Amino acid sequence: MALREKSAWISFWTTLVVYGGYFAYVAKAALDGRPLGFAGPLTACILVLVVLQVGLQILLAALSREPRTAQDERERRIDLEASTRAFYVLQVAAMGAAITVYFADKTMMAHAVILALAVSELARHGGVILGYRRGC
Repeated sequence: MALREKSAWISFWTTLVVYGGYFAYVAKAALDGRPLGFAGPLTACILVLVVLQVGLQILLAALSREPRTAQDERERRIDLEASTRAFYVLQVAAMGAAITVYFADKTMMAHAVILALAVSELARHGGVILGYRRGC
């Protein structure tokens, strides 16, 4: 497995786990009827995500025997295609988040926007992984 593919796996799983926990908290608070805070939980989520990703990426680089080289044409194409697809996911998800203005409060709309960003990041990392797996 290529170093960049391993890096994409780390980013995919940390994003999924951290934002999954964040949205589980948001959903539980909404179902319990508690007021949904925004700044505190999101700040904690971002800090945990940064610490996990930086720590795991450093560990991956330290344990890897592969030399870190510049991206070749294939790797640039994989990144470009994954980013393009993730942008389309972001557009659709952002439109879905905008619709929440009609039936939810502004805090819930902010959570929907964060969900759109998280889903698009998962799509991007997943696209990179699939690109390396397909070998294109």
